Amino acid sequence: MYDRFDPLGAAFGLPPYRAEARREWIRGALEHKVNVAAFSSAGGIVGHCFLAADQPCSAELAIFVHQEFRGRRIGTALVKTALEWGRASGLRRVWSMTPSANRVALRLQLGCGFRVIKSISVEAELEIDLTVPRADAVPPRPVGIFQNQPLRLDLDVIREPGPIRRSKR
Repeated sequence: MYDRFDPLGAAFGLPPYRAEARREWIRGALEHKVNVAAFSSAGGIVGHCFLAADQPCSAELAIFVHQEFRGRRIGTALVKTALEWGRASGLRRVWSMTPSANRVALRLQLGCGFRVIKSISVEAELEIDLTVPRADAVPPRPVGIFQNQPLRLDLDVIREPGPIRRSKR
């Protein structure tokens, strides 16, 4: 997915522009405890969300949806699923830094329960408290027709929940 992702580097330099750096970044991303992927009916990855632990009970959100599959609520399903696995793994807080110009990402996160805690001209910091129960906490596995194309969205957690370990940054 990331080799065909557009635009590269749009999220504070992620995904990386160079193929070798991108592969190394993906390897690092997959080491995190919570990784969720969305697959098309053809089996290709169309979205990826992971939580990068920065403290024992806190993690940063990363969400990427392939440009051909945006606008189909895949990002919402990925984020909600990752948050549930994060909660099950003992996380209490998930946060993100998002470019202020990325209105789609801001709307996605606000719709999933995040709140803005700091905003400056170029970026916004958002967070969600996972200790507060949400009515929509268990997301359904979406199935449907999107833009006249059949798409079965399978959300798979790449690793089972367990204790979150701190990221090596």
